[in-house]
Amino acid sequence: MTTSFSGAGPDRPDQAARPQQEPPESGRQTRERNDRELLETAVAQALLTAALASMGYLLHSWSLLQVSHRPGAGVTGIYAVEAGTGTPAPAPAPAPRFLCMTTAVVPVGAPGVVSLSGPQRQTLSVWAHPRDPLLPGLAWATDPHAVSAALFPPPDGCAIDRRPAGLRTTSYRPLRRAVLVAEHDGERRYLKVLRRGQAGAMGNRHRLLRDAGVPAPELVDVPGEDVVAMHAAAGRPLAELLMRDGAAEVDPQVLVNLLRDLPASVLDLPRRLPWSARVRTYGEGAAAVLPSSAGRIHELSAAIDDLVRRTDPGPVVPSHGDFYEANLVMAEGRVSGLLDVDALGPGHLVDDLACFLGHLAVLPAVNRRYVHAPAALERFGGAFERYVDPAGLHARAAAVALTLVAGAKRRTTDGREAHGWAEDARARLDAAAALEAEARRLLR
Repeated sequence: MTTSFSGAGPDRPDQAARPQQEPPESGRQTRERNDRELLETAVAQALLTAALASMGYLLHSWSLLQVSHRPGAGVTGIYAVEAGTGTPAPAPAPAPRFLCMTTAVVPVGAPGVVSLSGPQRQTLSVWAHPRDPLLPGLAWATDPHAVSAALFPPPDGCAIDRRPAGLRTTSYRPLRRAVLVAEHDGERRYLKVLRRGQAGAMGNRHRLLRDAGVPAPELVDVPGEDVVAMHAAAGRPLAELLMRDGAAEVDPQVLVNLLRDLPASVLDLPRRLPWSARVRTYGEGAAAVLPSSAGRIHELSAAIDDLVRRTDPGPVVPSHGDFYEANLVMAEGRVSGLLDVDALGPGHLVDDLACFLGHLAVLPAVNRRYVHAPAALERFGGAFERYVDPAGLHARAAAVALTLVAGAKRRTTDGREAHGWAEDARARLDAAAALEAEARRLLR
């Protein structure tokens, strides 16, 4: 199995009305900044050593693969480790290859979790992947033999011992969810591992959409606890089309129509706040990875928040909640797959369209091959403005772009910081600032 643990501004006419200095850092911000520094530095080695010792192993080497920071909810690090018993005696079990360490709240007494005290007396919880204490189905979903038996069973009467499916982790957000791809003999299935009790609601969302003719992926029954499995959607990811030619053959109206076709029963689902509702919080995350730009980030997040509050979101309608190119598959000019329906529920059309534009605006920073993205941004943005308040659309798109700044800080497979991530983060920040400036222009 392959495991890949896969944001000085422009002059502003109203600048005098805004704080000229960075606001004082709150106690929580200081604490989380210190926690992040702890997980990213060699200080973590002593904690990893202690955690492995309690499991019966000695730490030989380690490297940090990923840090996930959710402002207000904690910081989590994922580490690749080499461990052994240090004696000729047999190991109690195969040595863990990956450890997770978090400052987030973990249920007391969770199986397999080691509780440690950090240098600032913070409580740290450590577990061996895939025994995530809040994702009970992750161990099953990372077992190639179990997944093969459930998703790619041999034909009736066939007792041939077949090669197990190839498994690849495409996304893992500790304590929150994981996404894996399973492949066997040219067939592909997707697995989404959720928190306890969430799989049923996720399955209901897929069925609700499919019954209404909306192209959500077809589900596959699996025995994994709190795991949703689905067939791959036919077609090509919209992200590929945007890279090729800016998705020149995709009519923006098709995307608007898809959102308008979401069934009215979506309004009965729980409502989740849009990205723009927590723009100041996401600004804290961006400032944590770009401390040299913290003043600009705080000013920009406050300005975006002000614009969002001053613009009309329109009526409450059925909403996807995370509507952007990675969650759209296209075939023959239509949407053949609407993915990642976790946030499906009541919302505003403007927030779905803004989510699309905010992601589109940062694509050139994510990958330089998105050379057609600026033209696509202008084309899709111009079309979307006919359906929602233009200033509100761009203000909310700016909020989405700002939420993506912190994600630019990433690491290579060998644990080193990816080259150029800071430049990437600043480019995402520039994209958010440009969208905010356009929102201010339109509001005037």
